[in-house]
Amino acid sequence: MIFEGLLEKLTQQQQVTSSSERGFLVCIGGNEDKRDAKKILRTVATLRTTTCVSVIPTASMYGRELGEEYVDLFLKMNVGITKGYVIDARTKEDVMAKPEYIAHLAESDLIFFTGGDQVRLVEAFKNTTAMSMIYDRFLHGATIAGTSAGAAAASHAMIYDGDDEAFLRGAVQHTEGFGFLQTITIDTHFLQRNRIPRLVQFLAQHGSEYAIGLDEDTGIIVSPHDSTCTVFGSAMVTFMQSKGMKYTDYDTVRNGTLYSVDGLGMSFCAAGTKFDLASWQIVAQ
Repeated sequence: MIFEGLLEKLTQQQQVTSSSERGFLVCIGGNEDKRDAKKILRTVATLRTTTCVSVIPTASMYGRELGEEYVDLFLKMNVGITKGYVIDARTKEDVMAKPEYIAHLAESDLIFFTGGDQVRLVEAFKNTTAMSMIYDRFLHGATIAGTSAGAAAASHAMIYDGDDEAFLRGAVQHTEGFGFLQTITIDTHFLQRNRIPRLVQFLAQHGSEYAIGLDEDTGIIVSPHDSTCTVFGSAMVTFMQSKGMKYTDYDTVRNGTLYSVDGLGMSFCAAGTKFDLASWQIVAQ
């Protein structure tokens, strides 16, 4: 369910190699600790043996500077990473004009997307050879991680806008993301920016059946072995679903007006909680 469609994407883009175990997928809610223990980033870097990292800061207005900051952090953790690249692409033309990006990505055990504007990020990388290489690296063992916009882009149906007006019909926008999670939409900075209404609207309009809200300095690690993920970090992760939705008038009210919804499901999970994304429930431990 959660990874359905990746092989099809690779086939369409003619970048398929022999099959092997996929990597970890890590989605982080943004504003992770970069000064003290750096637990989030250290965890990302040590999920598997990692010697080379590529940081993609395309979502940010401060691309090169932010990319170099993350590379420096990873190199200084003393966890075995000895090489780091900044994929400093601003536009699709930048991505396609630099073949060295493909070589850097092919070498990387960890590919990390920074925060910023998820629409800018996806527009630059979607349907490029570089993105095809990222899918391929993921399906063959590399860890793919993103924070804030980089996490939101992991969704197939990716949301944006509507923070302050999310209970008004039509305020929340969406487009196609990278599709690492095919049936699940990710939102970030979740409780800190009061984004529950944003995911409520997207579920009410049938944009997705499932959604995950990630608090800051908190994330999920999606297992390469099964359909489970594990919550990690200092705050909470909210899991929402619309399968039990009993009523909504979202489709009948006018844009810009309030709507009603009943029967959405919500689970709030602290660090260490294992959640099954296939059955959409906490795994008892």
